[in-house]
Amino acid sequence: MIKWPDGVQCAVMLTFDLDAETMWISRNPISWDCPETLSRGAYGPNEGVPRILKLLDKHDVKATFFIPGYVAEKYPAVVKEIFDRGHEIGYHGYLHEFRRDITYEEESQLMEKCENILADITGQKPVGQRSPMCELLPHTVKLLYDRGYSYATNLKDWDSPYLHKLNGETVPLVEMPFEWLYDDSSFYMFTLQEPVRRGISPGSVVYEIWSEEFCGLYEEGKSMTIIIHPQLSGRPSRIKTLDRLISYMKSKPGTWIARCDQVARYILDHPDCIY
Repeated sequence: MIKWPDGVQCAVMLTFDLDAETMWISRNPISWDCPETLSRGAYGPNEGVPRILKLLDKHDVKATFFIPGYVAEKYPAVVKEIFDRGHEIGYHGYLHEFRRDITYEEESQLMEKCENILADITGQKPVGQRSPMCELLPHTVKLLYDRGYSYATNLKDWDSPYLHKLNGETVPLVEMPFEWLYDDSSFYMFTLQEPVRRGISPGSVVYEIWSEEFCGLYEEGKSMTIIIHPQLSGRPSRIKTLDRLISYMKSKPGTWIARCDQVARYILDHPDCIY
């Protein structure tokens, strides 16, 4: 359980995975030679992000964007625009890659590379991490702790944030749980490439599921971390779904729509809020 700040009933973190082309090339190397496929990824920074930023401005809410280093290198102006609008930039690998055999030292070097890319654009290093496959390796918690991260958002074991443990001891690293049910790719991802995924749902279905889940979490005083991909939810009809969802959430008194780092900072500054 968690005690939110006075007046807050439920926290909502809107998170955007700006994977762009890496959504495809990290899963199937053939994508490097498929202009049609790569163009689908490019739709995210080209069309999706501007619509999303406009929507967030409309509602006066801030969000967290997890951006691979490769995407930041290719679209630095987009990343800077996101940051300049007051949104957080989080770590999400370089090529959206995931290796189970990567060592602590190798991954630390990869993080250093990506942190420098993001810092060169925004002037700040990230304090939050989402693994491209939302998996934790045996060394992940220690690595994030050693590198000074405030939070990670990968696991699905609770409905509210909590603190990680390292060697049996609680450490100042917050976990922001989510669930695939709150990921737009579960509903909107369509591809003919291997691995094949063919999910094209109407926004009305996504709204129904997400709003009902939010309603239950709100009643219990918990939190909701939503994962949104600009190349999927940046389509006009799906932006309307997000607009409707945010409006509904804001209509409930005590809904705190915040960046992940803001929620993590509250928890780290108030360790007794978790009980």
